Amino acid sequence: MRIGIDITVLYRAWAGVFTYHYRLIQALLQVAPPAYEFVLLDYLPLHNGATHHWAEIEKLAGGRAKVVHVSGLRHRKLSHLSFLQKPGVETAVTAIDNLLEPAWLKLTSAVQNAQLSKHMPGVDIFHSSDVLNSAVPGAKSVTTIHDLTTLILPEYHLPHIQKMQAEKFRFAQEQADAIIAVSENTKRDIIRLLNIEPERIHVVHEGIESGLRPLPVEAITPTLAAYGLEPESYILHVGTIEPRKNLVRLIEAYYEVRKALSQPPKLVLVGRKGWFYEEVYAKVIALDLTKSVLFLDTVTDEELPAFYNGALLMVYPTLYEGFGLPALEAMACGTAVVAANTSSLPEVVGDAGLLIDPTNISAIANAITRILKEPATRHDLSQKSLLRAKKFTWEHVARETLAVYEKISS
Repeated sequence: MRIGIDITVLYRAWAGVFTYHYRLIQALLQVAPPAYEFVLLDYLPLHNGATHHWAEIEKLAGGRAKVVHVSGLRHRKLSHLSFLQKPGVETAVTAIDNLLEPAWLKLTSAVQNAQLSKHMPGVDIFHSSDVLNSAVPGAKSVTTIHDLTTLILPEYHLPHIQKMQAEKFRFAQEQADAIIAVSENTKRDIIRLLNIEPERIHVVHEGIESGLRPLPVEAITPTLAAYGLEPESYILHVGTIEPRKNLVRLIEAYYEVRKALSQPPKLVLVGRKGWFYEEVYAKVIALDLTKSVLFLDTVTDEELPAFYNGALLMVYPTLYEGFGLPALEAMACGTAVVAANTSSLPEVVGDAGLLIDPTNISAIANAITRILKEPATRHDLSQKSLLRAKKFTWEHVARETLAVYEKISS
């Protein structure tokens, strides 16, 4: 079987989307039968030479995987030219862009389809991504849907993200032979909101990278020290700084926790700035917590296990998730977790964490305080977390994904 996979998304994605696609491809290359061949597509116009994940992407090439770099026509807009971004001119330029949009889309799509036909010959399966939603002639089409938050919580997403996801959902409805949902909750959302028949939807949970495991104190201390931290001196959150992560309420809950403890730990927020993040920083200042709340946006994937292992607990009060990988990653390290009782989190965390109403600040604060004040509860959750996390591996994800490929190709 010849399997094509879009890797253009790896040049543009961060956080969970990057992790999913990268780890899936790694695992597929390891577990697929010897007769399987992989063609990894890099469609250059869609990332314009982005290089922030270049080193990781290069590791995928060689052996049984062939990386194909394909040129094409990039969708251009006059309003993106700096010398036209001026008062009095910008409105007219945007109007021209809107007028030309249908023609541009038609032309760029035609070029893209022609290039895929030329550079992906003989492909039996093509697994598209968030940024490239195209079918390869003669191949069965697969796409993964992580969540439908642009439909469920549209106010928390930028317009271009909503547009990109709308294109993906339309592709799933009209062209995909199989849709992989990363949770049962996401499958229910797809059926309810996209009206796609259940037979086309296959649930394949995400996995845990092998480096996420319990580590001895001496192994994590140097990494934490570089950020001014010590083991068991902080509460942790991992995720992009954006409204859906519910960080304003987390900070308010942390403020309440500090009142209940004589020596409260710090709150460490690991993650890049996303969008609409200003309110989060403003809340920290308003509650006079600038010395107690740390924003760390430079933590690498290699350093992340140390942060999970060193935390007293991980708090994940997100309003909605397709899967909730950070919660599972913390569990794999034996860290007690407080997580939202919404969307996919109960499915992922199970009884291995404390589940709370993410809109209830007191509930978040009480769960955090309970773990900090009850060592036995923390230990019990740690042991349950380790057992549950073992069920989620990228090898299993790859084998389940291969099963989807084989089902639709037979």
